[in-house]
Amino acid sequence: MKANTLIFVVDDEPTARTLMSKWIQKFGYKVRTFSDGEKCLEALDEGPSAICLDIMMPGLDGIEVLKHIQIIENQLPVIMVTAKDSLELAVKSMKLGAYDYIRKPIDRSRLETSLKKAVEKYAMAKKITRLQKELGHTYSFHNIIGKTAVMDKVFNQIEKVANNNINVFIQGDSGTGKELVARAIHYQGSRQEGPFEAVNCGAIPENLQESEFFGHQKGAFTGAVRSQAGKIEVANGGTLFLDEVGDMSPSLQVKLLRFLETRTIERVGGRKRIPIDVRIISATNKMLKKETETGNFREDLYYRLMVYPISIPCLRDRKEDIPVLAQHFLNKYMKETKKDIRSVDHDAMEAMVAYAWPGNVRELENVIQRAMVTSDSDHLEISNLPSEIADGSRADPGECLPEGEKSENRKPVEFSSREVAPLSTMEKLAMLNALELTRGNLALTAKKLEISRATLYRKIDKYDLRTLSPFLRKDQGTMEISNA
Repeated sequence: MKANTLIFVVDDEPTARTLMSKWIQKFGYKVRTFSDGEKCLEALDEGPSAICLDIMMPGLDGIEVLKHIQIIENQLPVIMVTAKDSLELAVKSMKLGAYDYIRKPIDRSRLETSLKKAVEKYAMAKKITRLQKELGHTYSFHNIIGKTAVMDKVFNQIEKVANNNINVFIQGDSGTGKELVARAIHYQGSRQEGPFEAVNCGAIPENLQESEFFGHQKGAFTGAVRSQAGKIEVANGGTLFLDEVGDMSPSLQVKLLRFLETRTIERVGGRKRIPIDVRIISATNKMLKKETETGNFREDLYYRLMVYPISIPCLRDRKEDIPVLAQHFLNKYMKETKKDIRSVDHDAMEAMVAYAWPGNVRELENVIQRAMVTSDSDHLEISNLPSEIADGSRADPGECLPEGEKSENRKPVEFSSREVAPLSTMEKLAMLNALELTRGNLALTAKKLEISRATLYRKIDKYDLRTLSPFLRKDQGTMEISNA
């Protein structure tokens, strides 16, 4: 990383500027020199890790430049370079936030030591800021809740790819946790100390996409009052997460493909090629292969992104995880809601397991949080749930099917009219048919059959429907969750 560390040297004296520049290059850093403070301030967006700043300069002197730097980037270490007669100003600059000061004639060893410590301090400060931005939360695959076989497969994929720099493509419906998986890959892997930048490709207006991704130079367009780094450049050394990549405009697809081929970018209005080392993780809820067939997405870009695919299952395809997830969200929101709610009663859990969850895990989290707010008990009841869940009015439409396939195509149990069957057989078939159509929602099943819940339970036991219907769990009598 030392070879990529940039140091600014600002001094109006050509001899001092050249000498420091040569030394700093020999220390192993990149260096850029400036003859005045104004040009230095204009170039701050290039991301220096330290600045050697002369105090006595015509125009904007070192003290004023330092004040501006403190406003723009107060963690950036500034080493003041001072002549003997400006020692008092050097002390003043330290009070204003300068990292260190060095007197002329400059001692090479002193400069090297000061720069080394300044760069290390700045790197640590950026790391702390990044961790604070993530709210102190460590992302790992252990933070993704699930115990089903389909989730075990996701966990295994995360572990295998975390320390590999290949591009990852995450497919899944909205609310399934695609960004959480992307963060788990980043924070479990070798790039965990680098930045994680997430961008929603569908949320950026098309006319701003290029600037948002690649950055722009000052004056590149109306409103570009200063140069700015784009998302790709900001993610340098880390991971760039492209959410809803299927919504990316055709023109941006071309530019992203070029970046993936060259690993360099050029800011809007700029001429300099900037090398970038970043891992790309992309995600979408669209069937991207079909988008390539219709011409909405470039096929060559598709194959660049789809190096290591991970598919996130819908919540309705891993219903065994609903009690575990519900408990997780109960624990998460107890402090926020100031309520000691530790369990969900049988009827409420039964209704939640039967529900389709079109919004997936995100919807479940919102429902639990809202239910805790409305609850006056130490457990959640069915009355705390939204009507569409409590009444079973949105029964499970079927599996999480690929785009274009409709759950209505699933056929109910068929009745044969070619022979007379005993009433008990017809009743059994009618109940299996109802359970099939309601996906095991017992409240809705009883309502459709026009019988009581108690009668339904007796019929289920009588005809041993728990073994015949895939929608009935054998442990339904113990579906309440608690901390016990």
